[in-house]
Amino acid sequence: MKKAEKAYLDKVAQIPCVLCAYIGRRTWPVQLHHLRDGVGMSQRASHYLVIPLCPDCHQGPCGIHGDRTYLRIQKITEMDLLADTIQEAVR
Repeated sequence: MKKAEKAYLDKVAQIPCVLCAYIGRRTWPVQLHHLRDGVGMSQRASHYLVIPLCPDCHQGPCGIHGDRTYLRIQKITEMDLLADTIQEAVR
């Protein structure tokens, strides 16, 4: 991992869960979820395509790696969450 990538991941890890933010919560600690949009199964996702998610929103039954209910309720996509993450990271 390059130094710039590590610095970016460290910055994103300081942002509260971007999915919880849609219901007005600021939740820590977070896990970094790598988006796999446009990436094949054997390819590694870019360290810049990450979003901060609390454990429930990340790996919980209704989270990103679950049945994705939280995304459907908010009518958003992982790309929406990535845009929110980038916006927060550049502040």
